[in-house]
Amino acid sequence: MSSAPEPLNPVLNVHGMVAELVLNAPDRKNALSLAAWERIPSVLRKLAAVPDVRVCVVRGEGGKSFCAGADISEFEAIRSTKDSALRYDEINVAAFNALKSLDVPVIASIEGPCLGGGLGLALACDMRIASRTAFFGIPAARLGLAYPPEALSDLLEAVSSSNAKRILFTGDRFNAEDALQMGLINETVSPADLQERVTALCDTIISNAPLSMRASKQAVNEMSMRDASNPGTHRQNAQNCIESADYREGCRAFLEKRLPEFAGT
Repeated sequence: MSSAPEPLNPVLNVHGMVAELVLNAPDRKNALSLAAWERIPSVLRKLAAVPDVRVCVVRGEGGKSFCAGADISEFEAIRSTKDSALRYDEINVAAFNALKSLDVPVIASIEGPCLGGGLGLALACDMRIASRTAFFGIPAARLGLAYPPEALSDLLEAVSSSNAKRILFTGDRFNAEDALQMGLINETVSPADLQERVTALCDTIISNAPLSMRASKQAVNEMSMRDASNPGTHRQNAQNCIESADYREGCRAFLEKRLPEFAGT
């Protein structure tokens, strides 16, 4: 007997004027495989054929997790060389840009883990509403990774450079209250109130002029863009991390559920 096909991840649902991008791997805390990252832009392009949509919500399936990040179990197979890591980063950035370039406002509805690439997705949204169960972090330093400048620019739009460094240097996890104080999220609500609050925010947006929403989003995005002083250097540094023994050790330690032993090589 053949096994059941893998469920589509993510999936797009449309309910009247509200679209939902649902991260659909609850058994893995909605972690995203490479195939899932690749699917995000093509799924979102379908919204162009649904002109009545006024707002998009990004959430995780299952009611317990937003997104635990990239599926690290794949890394040794698909992100182990400079070229494959560069391609992986480009696919990640394309997913973030697909959210940022949507004509309509995008709201991240966050509960449980919002980590690594999952936090990157949330930061690519226009607003972030989080349950008090939510927690946040970027564990790149624990894996021997460095994020590309395009991914970090959204972090720097949300928090101060000092808090960005705190998040990146420590690899720590921050609760919803800490995230609110830093600016990672816009609001925190009780778990029972998350859906109601997101629905109310959608209703408010829908009641406003669509052309005004589109013009405002485009103007704010363009005016807030940061020009990295030397993106070539940042990309080279990220590639050096991928080629390091520390990166291989970080991935092995994660999969073996132990602390990594980094040597700086």
